[in-house]
Amino acid sequence: MKIILISVFSVLLAGCAATSRDYQTYVEAQKSISKDLTVAEAARLNALIEMSKSTDPSVRATAIMQLQAIQQNTKQIVIEPPKKNIFGF
Repeated sequence: MKIILISVFSVLLAGCAATSRDYQTYVEAQKSISKDLTVAEAARLNALIEMSKSTDPSVRATAIMQLQAIQQNTKQIVIEPPKKNIFGF
């Protein structure tokens, strides 16, 4: 009986430890993706702003259309959180 009880607790503790590590990896990935997307979007916006300052009307119009499209199509990338094991951990 003691052996069964000890083995059950060992499995539960191992599941908790694995979930914690998976969750840390998940959080770090979310942070990294968010930071990269922010930097890329800032560079894109700066390029479009410079285009909108152009003296060529077609370049200016294209930049303004792209800036308007950005406002309409803002999506956030989300990674699925780690799945729980059969014990719910």
